[in-house]
Amino acid sequence: MSHSLTYSFDKEADVLYISFSPGEKATAAVELNDNILLRFNRDEKRAVGLTLMDFSVLIQLTNLGPRSFPLYGLKELEPEWQDLVIELITKPPVNQILKISNYTPSLSETTPITSFEMPPIAIAA
Repeated sequence: MSHSLTYSFDKEADVLYISFSPGEKATAAVELNDNILLRFNRDEKRAVGLTLMDFSVLIQLTNLGPRSFPLYGLKELEPEWQDLVIELITKPPVNQILKISNYTPSLSETTPITSFEMPPIAIAA
């Protein structure tokens, strides 16, 4: 399935809106953390878009590479929703923007984290 991504950057608010299905309204949304909102069609199990707040902070590089951000919003979801959201964020088109991995501070604890793949557009700072 091919995805036509559109980007809309609100410089004043520092928010990047990414639409995977331009013109389609989402039937559900989940805050993955304070800065990342996933919009999707729940019945069709399909991502509709992402909203990235404080975008300039999210894409800043560190001395070691891209910043990573915990997806603590997943822990707050019911198991059925959690499974669906994990499925959506680990496959195209979302995984072309969000690079998902796990931070494992101990053998019994894991925290899903993400970093960003810079979108192929020019964003004026």
